[in-house]
Amino acid sequence: MNSMTRYSPVLVLAMLAGCGSELAPEAVTATTPSAETAAVPEPTPAPAPAEEATPDAQARGQAAMREFGDRLRNELRAAMSQDGAAGAVSFCHDQAPRIADEVMATHGVRLGRVAVAGRNRNPGNAHGGWQGELLDSFQRAVNTGGAPESQMAVIRDDVPAGVELRMARGIRVEAACLMCHGDNIAPPIAERLAALYPEDRATGFLEGDLRGLVWVEVPSTTEARP
Repeated sequence: MNSMTRYSPVLVLAMLAGCGSELAPEAVTATTPSAETAAVPEPTPAPAPAEEATPDAQARGQAAMREFGDRLRNELRAAMSQDGAAGAVSFCHDQAPRIADEVMATHGVRLGRVAVAGRNRNPGNAHGGWQGELLDSFQRAVNTGGAPESQMAVIRDDVPAGVELRMARGIRVEAACLMCHGDNIAPPIAERLAALYPEDRATGFLEGDLRGLVWVEVPSTTEARP
């Protein structure tokens, strides 16, 4: 993993549409032809339609991460408003995978979340390989005072064939997360967790801990895009 770049927690996309500087027209010195000698101009061919530009791979990855996080946050709030805190457990179990699938289809990327070692709730969110190496790096940074949400990596080298880049960002345990991930979980939530995640290991966290990371792989072609 030779190429890794860390960024601030706020992913900033440059808005470039429509702000390019105009070129000054060239000065032309010419004599206007007389009516007798003026040539009838050839019709100007219509310009060919411009091909849609392929979004930059890093911008695609950032956009997918942002949409995934925003949708999870907004839909989770709606579920909690309707069904209470216990409803959040069912939402994460049933709807989070659907949101991930829809975001992947929209942006033509692979995306997911993994937990810190030994602290996963969903067995499918156990880390491995490059994600595990990044989590170890993120955890070391957090142990020395770094903010979990500030841990960011963009990897362009040593990626598999067919992958243009990989990205990952740390996930911070917020105060609201402790309802389901802390060490004093209300009985109705604990019962729902036991029913849906009998091998749950994702409790006992403190606010400000590193929960895991969200990752994105951007393919080197756009064939996966709808």
